[in-house]
Amino acid sequence: MVTATPEAGKVPVSATLGNRIRAARRDAGMSQGQLATALNTTQSAISLYEAGQRSVGIDMLLNVARILNRPLHYFLGEDGDMLYVKDSDIASLIAELEHHPEDLPELLAYWNFLRWRRAHTVA
Repeated sequence: MVTATPEAGKVPVSATLGNRIRAARRDAGMSQGQLATALNTTQSAISLYEAGQRSVGIDMLLNVARILNRPLHYFLGEDGDMLYVKDSDIASLIAELEHHPEDLPELLAYWNFLRWRRAHTVA
């Protein structure tokens, strides 16, 4: 068996991915067993993914992202920032914009105005 070793302090990709799966699962309030059931796999497999001891195929990762309501880049990206959470204000805004994309330019203009006003307001 080949063991991944960190290069100059870098964490192996599988360990980083496993940590993000664990964090997203916990944020979703799911146990390993519940996630395993939703993914039609075993609790043991989830444990191995989270420990970085088993690689996650793209199909499985897509299902994990869907079930845990995280964008795929959360698991693969550099910083792991989450774009939005289900049932949040941002998720509602995104849903509205998907139905009314013509409102985006006006919304962005207003947002830029608010940012400008905040930057130029004296406390």
